[in-house]
Amino acid sequence: MIPADWMPHRRADGEVVGFVRTVDTGFQPMDLFGRPLAEAGDWLQAEELLDEHSIAWIDQPWLLEEDGAQVRVRVVEVTPSRIRVKLDDFGDVTASARSWEVPVPETGRLQPAPPVTEWPARG
Repeated sequence: MIPADWMPHRRADGEVVGFVRTVDTGFQPMDLFGRPLAEAGDWLQAEELLDEHSIAWIDQPWLLEEDGAQVRVRVVEVTPSRIRVKLDDFGDVTASARSWEVPVPETGRLQPAPPVTEWPARG
């Protein structure tokens, strides 16, 4: 759960793109998963970094650590308390809708997936 004292940072259209938390050394920008984007600095630096980072990075494929294996997933929803992901079905409308919930702040179960070099076999 994102702590109540983290300040949401919004882009011009009102969409939350991250948070700023206060630490002893200044203000630290945090992404929507609750992970630090940089070391703490001044308020303006934190806001600028969040504006640059935005939210487009969420749309990439991810690898979810699940029972010792890595599962390729897509982010479906991010809230201050959870990240909901679903199996990356590569656009297959007949694929199962398996999904998982990952608590926020995210602690390393999700990592960006490498590019696909060949399509998975259909089973």
